[in-house]
Amino acid sequence: MLKVIIILDQIQAGLGGKEKADTPYGGKRIAMGSADTIERQLNKKDGVLLGTFYCGTDYYEKDKSIVQRKFAKMAEKMGANLVILGPTFDYPEFSKMACEIAEYIQNETDIQVIVASAYEKNEELINQYKSKLYIVKTPKKGGTGLSQSLDNIISGSEILTTNGDKDKFKTEFCY
Repeated sequence: MLKVIIILDQIQAGLGGKEKADTPYGGKRIAMGSADTIERQLNKKDGVLLGTFYCGTDYYEKDKSIVQRKFAKMAEKMGANLVILGPTFDYPEFSKMACEIAEYIQNETDIQVIVASAYEKNEELINQYKSKLYIVKTPKKGGTGLSQSLDNIISGSEILTTNGDKDKFKTEFCY
């Protein structure tokens, strides 16, 4: 069974725009913001969204190690077997935060991680992390193909948590 935590920035969590980038880390046992769409797809696959974690991108930059450690510990405590970071779309600050948190969770826990990011405005970052992480291709904000990307995230979630063909997942759906 998929037991998922989604990590979002303040914008995607619905807590405010760039003016709220200093929002401290937190979490709720509900689907916040864009996590609602993923939750609906998880329900179709006998999965459950355990909660949404969020953090403002400026706050994260000031306290990276604390945020990374807290998110990893909270995900473990809640029994997650997968953490999805994003979709980050073409927001470079959120994409950077997502990749750094994903790498920490992957290295420090047994929890699988998926980052969902657009290539636009994130080329250098994606090239830096694509050999270390599963980064699912997503459109830029307002671009076409989000529904297919979400399907790919869910397919990847099942593959990663059931020891499926990870190479095929990476080749078909990731950078």
